Amino acid sequence: GGCTLVGAVDKLAHAPAMGGLKGQATFESWVNFTPTWVALMHRFRHVVFTFWVMVSLLGVYHAETVVSSITSDLATIPGRWQPAYMRDSLQAADALKHKFPSLAGEKAIIRVRRVDGEFVLSDKTHAFCKSLDASVASFLPEGLLLGVDSIYNYWKPTWVSNKPPQFVKELFLTEGDSAMLVVIYLNYSYPEHLDHVVTGVGDMVTNAQLELAGPVAYSVFLGGDLTMRQDMLIAVQSDAAFVHTLTLPIATALLALYFRSLRIMLIPLLTITLSLSASLLITYGASRLLPLHYLVPVLLLCVTLATSVDYCLFFLARLKDEMQKPDGPDKPTYHQAVLASTANGGYAIMTSGIGLAIGFLGLCLFPIDAVVSTGVSSAASSATHLLLSISSCSSVRPQASPPPPRSSPPSPSTSQSSPASSPRTPTFGPPPGPRRRPPSAGTSSCPTLRRQRPRVPSQRLPAPSCRSTARAAARRTAAPSFAQTAAPNCRP
Repeated sequence: GGCTLVGAVDKLAHAPAMGGLKGQATFESWVNFTPTWVALMHRFRHVVFTFWVMVSLLGVYHAETVVSSITSDLATIPGRWQPAYMRDSLQAADALKHKFPSLAGEKAIIRVRRVDGEFVLSDKTHAFCKSLDASVASFLPEGLLLGVDSIYNYWKPTWVSNKPPQFVKELFLTEGDSAMLVVIYLNYSYPEHLDHVVTGVGDMVTNAQLELAGPVAYSVFLGGDLTMRQDMLIAVQSDAAFVHTLTLPIATALLALYFRSLRIMLIPLLTITLSLSASLLITYGASRLLPLHYLVPVLLLCVTLATSVDYCLFFLARLKDEMQKPDGPDKPTYHQAVLASTANGGYAIMTSGIGLAIGFLGLCLFPIDAVVSTGVSSAASSATHLLLSISSCSSVRPQASPPPPRSSPPSPSTSQSSPASSPRTPTFGPPPGPRRRPPSAGTSSCPTLRRQRPRVPSQRLPAPSCRSTARAAARRTAAPSFAQTAAPNCRP
């Protein structure tokens, strides 16, 4: 027992070290691959930029189709494991769909209510249903509206009793028999013409409502899947607009305060725009394969906005730290800073994106299509943002490092001056002003002497003799010069 405990403790002690070694090996592999990756992204930067622009344009083009294909149904994938109650209900629904194919689609439900609370069925409500039948039969394009179903299709009123059978009443009469329901069956393809269908059915109801005019007041309400789909479309658009207007300005302002550069801010704004457009294209692809629940677009936009800002921040924060290192031999060039940022920030982006994608793929284990479409869309979106961030940030064209200044031999005055008095050449910024030309022979550097003794053009004089040279030397050592008496603070 003691040996087993010691062995278990030893394994636990070495487990983090082995994981750390594997992580270190993965990081070193990415660091070694970074120069090749940056070189490829820089070489094909125009191709990379064109590719992401085309992806964003396709996403914007299919955005309307994505919004119109959302649904509120929690459909399931056939052939997968399901609970017993769900399996039985699906089998019953499939049997009804095969038996009544025209009744299996979505519906527009119209409620006609008598305001005084009396029995709703009358000649006026019968005329109302006939008007709807005629309007549906003449609706264009053909096939979008499949027919009208009302109580008059199952019971011919006998105005002696005015009481239909009980099973018919339960299907079409509500609110104590003071309201009736009229159903218009819709084709599966009607969401592609949603606005046209909603407007057409609304006009039908308005025209049929004229048949209810008279001393008895009726109220008419249009609802069902038709109006609910339109309400969901409006709600998704308003939620997406709310998320963007609330979070995008705040994220942009925080990034601007952190980087304090408008040129650097162009990179996150570009990546956020491209990421949102790419997410729309991914959602469009998912909607072609699976039913798209109305919660998927809003969730995907929130994930896109968060990951695109974070991934861009990983890279730019590292780049800022590299460029703000103090001047010296260890200060990296711009190209070296891009390499270091791609190696460190790119590794953080990859680990975060891959982990997020794997987590979203776990939703695919559920047998409900809405959850599966959420997992597939979010995982594909995370992988796309990963590639977009690494490729766009790494393909930034590096600036050429300035050539080193040529070394010139030091002048005697510079070599004799102390280090504290020697001027320091700045590393960045504009070059220092032009140096003054050294005074030529026969002139003084003191401004006082220049004013008192004008410069005389130099003339070639004959070489002095030895006697005159000795006499001049004795005169200089005997008395101070004029320069020393006139301006003692000036340096000849």
